[in-house]
Amino acid sequence: MKKLSLLLAGSFLMLLASCTDDTGDITPDSDVRDKFTGDWSCKETINGTFTTFTINISKVGDGDSLLIKNFSNYGDFTNTYAEVAVNSVTIPFQKIGVTQIPVSGSGVYSSAGGTDKITMNYNTDGQAATAVCTH
Repeated sequence: MKKLSLLLAGSFLMLLASCTDDTGDITPDSDVRDKFTGDWSCKETINGTFTTFTINISKVGDGDSLLIKNFSNYGDFTNTYAEVAVNSVTIPFQKIGVTQIPVSGSGVYSSAGGTDKITMNYNTDGQAATAVCTH
């Protein structure tokens, strides 16, 4: 009988502990786009030639959309839209700028040693390009 009482008391304590409010230990998930936002220094390579420039990425709307300013060094007034899914970004086919330059591609976000990086592969004005952007 003593063992049964101890077993019941132990079970009750475990049940009570599992029902405690631990919301103080849990932080709500942040927007998956947050890691992509801000100014990024990019090194773009097209046909073996590279150039460096800065892009600015900001959130658009409530969903998964981003706005990239100065994409492929086309200028701060040239906006390119992208979509985020966890650590990847997709640049759907679109025509940007006054001259309607066709662009499309994708990229991957990574972080190592305190350095955030987005590696993108895309087509811009009919040319294949790779850009490595650090933050």
